[in-house]
Amino acid sequence: METIRLTLHEHWSPPSPSVMALGTFDGLHIGHQEILSQGKAEAKRRGVPFAVFLCDPHPRQVLGIGAEYDVLLTPLPEKLRLLEHYGADLVYILMFTREVAAVAPEQFVLDLLLPLAPEALVAGFDYTFGAGGKGDAALLKAMGETRALPVWILPPVNRYGEKVSSSLIRERLRYGEVKLVRELLGRPYALTGRVVKGEGRGIGIGFPTANLQLNDPFLIPRTGVYLVRAFWGMEKGPGVMNIGVRPTFYDRGTLSLEVHLLDHRVDLYGEEMRVEFLDYLRPEQRFDSVDRLVAQIEQDVRTARNLWRTAQGDE
Repeated sequence: METIRLTLHEHWSPPSPSVMALGTFDGLHIGHQEILSQGKAEAKRRGVPFAVFLCDPHPRQVLGIGAEYDVLLTPLPEKLRLLEHYGADLVYILMFTREVAAVAPEQFVLDLLLPLAPEALVAGFDYTFGAGGKGDAALLKAMGETRALPVWILPPVNRYGEKVSSSLIRERLRYGEVKLVRELLGRPYALTGRVVKGEGRGIGIGFPTANLQLNDPFLIPRTGVYLVRAFWGMEKGPGVMNIGVRPTFYDRGTLSLEVHLLDHRVDLYGEEMRVEFLDYLRPEQRFDSVDRLVAQIEQDVRTARNLWRTAQGDE
Protein backbone atom coordinates (compact mmCIF):
# COMPACT_ATOMS: atom_id res chain seq x y z
CA MET A 1 0.00 0.00 0.00
CA GLU A 2 1.30 3.44 -0.93
CA THR A 3 0.77 6.56 1.19
CA ILE A 4 0.95 10.09 -0.20
CA ARG A 5 0.96 13.10 2.11
CA LEU A 6 -0.71 16.25 0.84
CA THR A 7 -0.81 19.86 1.96
CA LEU A 8 -3.19 22.63 1.01
CA HIS A 9 -0.71 24.42 -1.25
CA GLU A 10 1.16 21.46 -2.68
CA HIS A 11 0.93 21.04 -6.43
CA TRP A 12 1.13 17.35 -7.16
CA SER A 13 1.38 15.61 -10.50
CA PRO A 14 -1.94 14.13 -11.61
CA PRO A 15 -2.00 10.56 -10.28
CA SER A 16 -3.50 7.51 -11.91
CA PRO A 17 -7.31 7.41 -11.73
CA SER A 18 -8.80 5.57 -8.77
CA VAL A 19 -12.00 4.88 -6.92
CA MET A 20 -11.69 6.93 -3.75
CA ALA A 21 -13.29 6.50 -0.31
CA LEU A 22 -13.67 9.62 1.83
CA GLY A 23 -13.77 9.79 5.61
CA THR A 24 -12.01 10.32 8.91
CA PHE A 25 -12.24 6.60 9.69
CA ASP A 26 -11.43 6.78 13.41
CA GLY A 27 -11.95 3.22 14.58
CA LEU A 28 -12.50 1.70 11.13
CA HIS A 29 -15.68 0.12 12.49
CA ILE A 30 -18.14 -2.04 10.57
CA GLY A 31 -19.82 1.05 9.08
CA HIS A 32 -16.50 2.26 7.73
CA GLN A 33 -15.78 -1.23 6.44
CA GLU A 34 -18.96 -1.11 4.33
CA ILE A 35 -17.61 2.05 2.66
CA LEU A 36 -14.25 0.41 2.03
CA SER A 37 -15.85 -2.77 0.72
CA GLN A 38 -18.02 -0.86 -1.75
CA GLY A 39 -15.06 1.21 -2.90
CA LYS A 40 -12.81 -1.81 -3.30
CA ALA A 41 -15.44 -3.69 -5.31
CA GLU A 42 -16.02 -0.74 -7.64
CA ALA A 43 -12.28 -0.24 -8.13
CA LYS A 44 -11.91 -3.90 -9.05
CA ARG A 45 -14.82 -3.63 -11.49
CA ARG A 46 -13.18 -0.63 -13.18
CA GLY A 47 -9.68 -2.06 -13.08
CA VAL A 48 -8.21 0.90 -11.16
CA PRO A 49 -6.58 1.25 -7.72
CA PHE A 50 -8.69 1.70 -4.60
CA ALA A 51 -7.69 4.87 -2.76
CA VAL A 52 -8.66 6.38 0.59
CA PHE A 53 -8.61 10.13 1.27
CA LEU A 54 -8.41 11.22 4.90
CA CYS A 55 -7.23 14.11 7.04
CA ASP A 56 -4.61 14.00 9.77
CA PRO A 57 -4.52 15.16 12.53
CA HIS A 58 -8.16 14.48 13.33
CA PRO A 59 -10.07 17.71 12.50
CA ARG A 60 -11.57 17.85 15.98
CA GLN A 61 -8.08 17.86 17.48
CA VAL A 62 -7.01 20.82 15.35
CA LEU A 63 -10.20 22.77 15.97
CA GLY A 64 -10.26 22.01 19.70
CA ILE A 65 -13.74 20.48 19.55
CA GLY A 66 -13.76 18.19 22.56
CA ALA A 67 -10.69 17.23 24.56
CA GLU A 68 -11.69 13.57 24.18
CA TYR A 69 -10.24 13.68 20.65
CA ASP A 70 -6.74 14.09 22.04
CA VAL A 71 -6.89 10.29 22.08
CA LEU A 72 -8.10 8.12 19.22
CA LEU A 73 -9.48 4.67 18.54
CA THR A 74 -7.03 4.30 15.67
CA PRO A 75 -4.07 6.71 15.65
CA LEU A 76 -2.59 7.09 12.18
CA PRO A 77 -0.11 4.15 12.23
CA GLU A 78 -2.89 1.78 13.36
CA LYS A 79 -5.30 3.27 10.84
CA LEU A 80 -2.85 2.72 7.99
CA ARG A 81 -2.22 -0.87 9.10
CA LEU A 82 -5.95 -1.55 9.06
CA LEU A 83 -6.58 0.22 5.76
CA GLU A 84 -4.01 -2.02 4.12
CA HIS A 85 -5.69 -5.03 5.72
CA TYR A 86 -9.06 -3.92 4.33
CA GLY A 87 -7.69 -3.63 0.80
CA ALA A 88 -6.60 -0.03 0.18
CA ASP A 89 -3.97 0.33 -2.54
CA LEU A 90 -3.29 4.00 -1.88
CA VAL A 91 -3.97 6.41 0.99
CA TYR A 92 -3.93 10.18 0.55
CA ILE A 93 -3.26 11.93 3.87
CA LEU A 94 -4.14 15.62 3.85
CA MET A 95 -2.37 17.56 6.60
CA PHE A 96 -5.32 19.16 8.37
CA THR A 97 -4.75 22.72 9.58
CA ARG A 98 -6.95 25.66 10.47
CA GLU A 99 -6.28 26.96 6.97
CA VAL A 100 -7.66 23.74 5.51
CA ALA A 101 -10.64 24.04 7.86
CA ALA A 102 -11.45 27.45 6.35
CA VAL A 103 -11.67 26.20 2.75
CA ALA A 104 -15.20 26.54 1.34
CA PRO A 105 -16.86 23.17 0.65
CA GLU A 106 -17.00 23.68 -3.12
CA GLN A 107 -13.33 24.66 -3.22
CA PHE A 108 -12.46 21.63 -1.11
CA VAL A 109 -13.87 19.41 -3.84
CA LEU A 110 -12.42 21.43 -6.72
CA ASP A 111 -8.95 22.05 -5.29
CA LEU A 112 -8.31 18.99 -3.14
CA LEU A 113 -10.39 16.06 -4.38
CA LEU A 114 -10.77 16.44 -8.15
CA PRO A 115 -7.02 16.95 -8.83
CA LEU A 116 -6.54 13.40 -7.51
CA ALA A 117 -8.41 12.11 -10.58
CA PRO A 118 -11.12 10.02 -8.90
CA GLU A 119 -13.25 7.93 -11.25
CA ALA A 120 -15.82 7.55 -8.47
CA LEU A 121 -16.25 8.61 -4.84
CA VAL A 122 -17.65 6.63 -1.92
CA ALA A 123 -18.54 8.15 1.47
CA GLY A 124 -20.77 7.62 4.46
CA PHE A 125 -24.09 9.39 4.92
CA ASP A 126 -22.60 11.70 7.58
CA TYR A 127 -19.40 12.69 5.76
CA THR A 128 -18.78 16.44 6.00
CA PHE A 129 -16.06 18.66 4.57
CA GLY A 130 -15.15 22.30 4.07
CA ALA A 131 -15.53 25.34 6.29
CA GLY A 132 -17.80 24.72 9.25
CA GLY A 133 -18.43 21.17 8.05
CA LYS A 134 -21.05 22.63 5.70
CA GLY A 135 -20.15 20.36 2.84
CA ASP A 136 -22.25 17.22 3.05
CA ALA A 137 -23.30 14.15 1.11
CA ALA A 138 -25.95 16.07 -0.85
CA LEU A 139 -23.44 18.67 -2.04
CA LEU A 140 -20.91 15.98 -2.94
CA LYS A 141 -23.50 14.13 -5.04
CA ALA A 142 -24.66 17.34 -6.72
CA MET A 143 -21.11 18.33 -7.66
CA GLY A 144 -20.48 14.82 -8.93
CA GLU A 145 -23.57 14.88 -11.13
CA THR A 146 -22.45 18.06 -12.91
CA ARG A 147 -19.13 16.38 -13.74
CA ALA A 148 -20.33 12.85 -14.60
CA LEU A 149 -18.50 11.68 -11.49
CA PRO A 150 -20.33 8.82 -9.73
CA VAL A 151 -20.77 9.42 -5.99
CA TRP A 152 -22.08 6.66 -3.72
CA ILE A 153 -23.35 7.63 -0.29
CA LEU A 154 -23.77 4.69 2.06
CA PRO A 155 -26.46 4.57 4.78
CA PRO A 156 -25.69 4.02 8.47
CA VAL A 157 -25.07 0.56 9.87
CA ASN A 158 -27.12 -0.19 12.99
CA ARG A 159 -26.63 -2.64 15.83
CA TYR A 160 -29.02 -3.12 18.75
CA GLY A 161 -31.08 -0.15 17.63
CA GLU A 162 -28.15 2.28 17.56
CA LYS A 163 -26.11 3.72 14.72
CA VAL A 164 -22.59 2.33 14.74
CA SER A 165 -20.23 5.27 15.16
CA SER A 166 -16.85 6.17 16.58
CA SER A 167 -18.64 8.12 19.34
CA LEU A 168 -20.66 5.06 20.37
CA ILE A 169 -17.52 2.92 20.50
CA ARG A 170 -15.71 5.52 22.60
CA GLU A 171 -18.60 5.58 25.04
CA ARG A 172 -18.75 1.79 25.33
CA LEU A 173 -14.98 1.53 25.91
CA ARG A 174 -15.30 3.96 28.80
CA TYR A 175 -17.65 1.41 30.37
CA GLY A 176 -15.31 -1.48 29.64
CA GLU A 177 -17.75 -3.13 27.23
CA VAL A 178 -15.05 -4.67 25.06
CA LYS A 179 -17.18 -7.61 23.89
CA LEU A 180 -19.78 -5.22 22.45
CA VAL A 181 -17.02 -3.08 20.97
CA ARG A 182 -15.66 -6.17 19.23
CA GLU A 183 -19.00 -6.53 17.45
CA LEU A 184 -19.03 -2.87 16.45
CA LEU A 185 -15.47 -2.98 15.15
CA GLY A 186 -15.67 -6.42 13.59
CA ARG A 187 -12.46 -7.24 15.49
CA PRO A 188 -11.15 -6.79 19.05
CA TYR A 189 -10.16 -3.31 20.17
CA ALA A 190 -6.37 -3.13 20.45
CA LEU A 191 -3.53 -1.02 21.85
CA THR A 192 0.08 -1.07 20.68
CA GLY A 193 3.15 -0.05 22.64
CA ARG A 194 6.58 -0.94 23.89
CA VAL A 195 7.33 -3.05 26.96
CA VAL A 196 9.24 -0.93 29.48
CA LYS A 197 10.80 -1.71 32.82
CA GLY A 198 8.41 -1.48 35.76
CA GLU A 199 8.93 -1.61 39.51
CA GLY A 200 9.09 -5.39 39.68
CA ARG A 201 6.10 -5.74 42.02
CA GLY A 202 4.45 -8.32 39.77
CA ILE A 203 7.38 -10.70 39.73
CA GLY A 204 7.78 -10.18 43.47
CA ILE A 205 4.32 -11.65 44.10
CA GLY A 206 4.61 -14.41 41.50
CA PHE A 207 2.84 -12.72 38.60
CA PRO A 208 5.40 -11.00 36.35
CA THR A 209 3.94 -8.38 34.05
CA ALA A 210 4.87 -6.64 30.84
CA ASN A 211 4.45 -2.90 31.45
CA LEU A 212 3.16 -1.28 28.29
CA GLN A 213 4.05 2.25 27.20
CA LEU A 214 1.81 3.29 24.31
CA ASN A 215 3.42 4.40 21.07
CA ASP A 216 0.50 6.58 20.03
CA PRO A 217 -2.44 8.42 21.65
CA PHE A 218 -4.87 5.50 21.89
CA LEU A 219 -8.10 5.78 23.85
CA ILE A 220 -7.57 3.61 26.93
CA PRO A 221 -10.61 1.60 28.08
CA ARG A 222 -12.09 1.80 31.57
CA THR A 223 -9.78 0.91 34.44
CA GLY A 224 -10.06 -2.70 35.48
CA VAL A 225 -8.90 -6.21 34.68
CA TYR A 226 -9.31 -7.75 31.21
CA LEU A 227 -8.73 -10.97 29.33
CA VAL A 228 -6.47 -10.05 26.43
CA ARG A 229 -4.59 -11.64 23.56
CA ALA A 230 -1.04 -10.31 23.26
CA PHE A 231 1.24 -10.33 20.23
CA TRP A 232 5.01 -9.77 20.36
CA GLY A 233 7.66 -10.70 17.83
CA MET A 234 6.41 -13.86 16.17
CA GLU A 235 4.60 -14.98 19.33
CA LYS A 236 1.09 -14.56 20.70
CA GLY A 237 -0.85 -15.77 23.70
CA PRO A 238 -3.52 -15.03 26.31
CA GLY A 239 -3.00 -12.71 29.21
CA VAL A 240 -4.62 -10.80 32.04
CA MET A 241 -4.27 -7.03 31.72
CA ASN A 242 -4.69 -4.53 34.51
CA ILE A 243 -5.42 -0.92 33.65
CA GLY A 244 -5.26 1.26 36.71
CA VAL A 245 -3.31 3.03 39.42
CA ARG A 246 -2.47 -0.01 41.63
CA PRO A 247 -4.43 1.25 44.66
CA THR A 248 -3.18 -1.55 46.94
CA PHE A 249 0.29 0.00 46.74
CA TYR A 250 -0.43 3.69 46.11
CA ASP A 251 -2.95 6.25 47.30
CA ARG A 252 -2.43 8.31 44.15
CA GLY A 253 -0.71 6.20 41.56
CA THR A 254 -0.27 7.05 37.90
CA LEU A 255 -2.19 5.05 35.31
CA SER A 256 -0.36 1.91 34.24
CA LEU A 257 -1.00 -0.82 31.67
CA GLU A 258 0.30 -4.20 32.84
CA VAL A 259 -0.07 -7.56 31.09
CA HIS A 260 0.51 -10.90 32.83
CA LEU A 261 1.00 -13.52 30.11
CA LEU A 262 -0.62 -16.80 31.09
CA ASP A 263 1.74 -19.18 29.30
CA HIS A 264 4.98 -17.26 28.83
CA ARG A 265 7.72 -16.24 31.25
CA VAL A 266 10.13 -14.36 29.00
CA ASP A 267 11.97 -11.05 29.23
CA LEU A 268 10.12 -8.72 26.87
CA TYR A 269 11.76 -5.40 27.78
CA GLY A 270 12.06 -3.27 24.67
CA GLU A 271 9.72 -5.46 22.62
CA GLU A 272 6.78 -4.07 20.67
CA MET A 273 3.51 -5.55 21.94
CA ARG A 274 -0.01 -5.44 20.60
CA VAL A 275 -2.85 -6.20 23.01
CA GLU A 276 -6.38 -7.14 21.93
CA PHE A 277 -9.20 -6.83 24.48
CA LEU A 278 -11.40 -9.93 24.61
CA ASP A 279 -13.40 -9.64 27.86
CA TYR A 280 -13.81 -7.50 30.97
CA LEU A 281 -13.21 -9.41 34.20
CA ARG A 282 -13.70 -6.94 37.05
CA PRO A 283 -13.08 -3.37 38.26
CA GLU A 284 -9.76 -2.41 39.77
CA GLN A 285 -9.86 -2.90 43.55
CA ARG A 286 -7.88 -1.89 46.60
CA PHE A 287 -6.95 -4.79 48.90
CA ASP A 288 -6.02 -4.50 52.56
CA SER A 289 -3.11 -6.92 52.16
CA VAL A 290 -0.82 -8.25 49.46
CA ASP A 291 -2.03 -11.78 50.25
CA ARG A 292 -5.59 -10.83 49.36
CA LEU A 293 -4.36 -9.20 46.16
CA VAL A 294 -2.50 -12.39 45.22
CA ALA A 295 -5.60 -14.51 45.93
CA GLN A 296 -7.66 -12.28 43.65
CA ILE A 297 -5.06 -12.41 40.87
CA GLU A 298 -5.08 -16.21 41.11
CA GLN A 299 -8.85 -16.11 40.67
CA ASP A 300 -8.48 -13.70 37.73
CA VAL A 301 -6.06 -16.11 36.06
CA ARG A 302 -8.46 -19.04 36.53
CA THR A 303 -11.33 -17.01 35.11
CA ALA A 304 -9.21 -15.85 32.19
CA ARG A 305 -8.11 -19.39 31.36
CA ASN A 306 -11.72 -20.61 31.34
CA LEU A 307 -12.83 -17.73 29.12
CA TRP A 308 -9.86 -18.28 26.82
CA ARG A 309 -10.69 -21.96 26.38
CA THR A 310 -14.29 -21.06 25.59
CA ALA A 311 -13.19 -18.38 23.12
CA GLN A 312 -10.84 -20.80 21.37
CA GLY A 313 -13.65 -23.31 21.03
CA ASP A 314 -15.89 -20.68 19.44
CA GLU A 315 -13.36 -19.64 16.79
